[in-house]
Amino acid sequence: LAFAMILSMGSVFAYSDVEEGTTVGQAVGILSNLDILNGYEDGTFRPDETVTRAQMAAIICRMLGYEDQAQSSMGSTVFTDVEADHWASGYINLASQQGIINGKGNGMFDPEGNVTYAEAVKMLVVAIGYEPMAATKGGWPTGYLSVANSTKMTAGVGGAADVAALRSTVAMLTANAIEIPVM
Repeated sequence: LAFAMILSMGSVFAYSDVEEGTTVGQAVGILSNLDILNGYEDGTFRPDETVTRAQMAAIICRMLGYEDQAQSSMGSTVFTDVEADHWASGYINLASQQGIINGKGNGMFDPEGNVTYAEAVKMLVVAIGYEPMAATKGGWPTGYLSVANSTKMTAGVGGAADVAALRSTVAMLTANAIEIPVM
């Protein structure tokens, strides 16, 4: 983590729509340098756009260092609405096999659907191993939100549980999550 922070301080800040000195800017810089969360070819990050379920699966896998495994997991999924050649099929396969992200029921994943704030928090809590603690605190969604708050994952971040998560929000949550000791 210290190495990542040094990298983010020494790198050229590349996003025209994110202020470098802000908390969001620092989170985006760290995650970009770690290739966890990236911007767009036009040099923007688009902090006010929402994150899809497929994008969140990719973010989680990258955060956990599973990029190679996700690439080798590309192909058919158990979800009828995720084609084998979908750009995120490997991430979706891996994240669902790890129990980090679930389908929406009836064999559907809804890869282009928005991930909500509570869903993003839940996925990050599970990814870093705090799901048992979340279960003891009430499970979905209260227990996950409680664990995220107590571990400081939500520090500096706000959001209504059932509202689509913004890229800036996911960046902050993810940057906070990589600083939490894994259970």
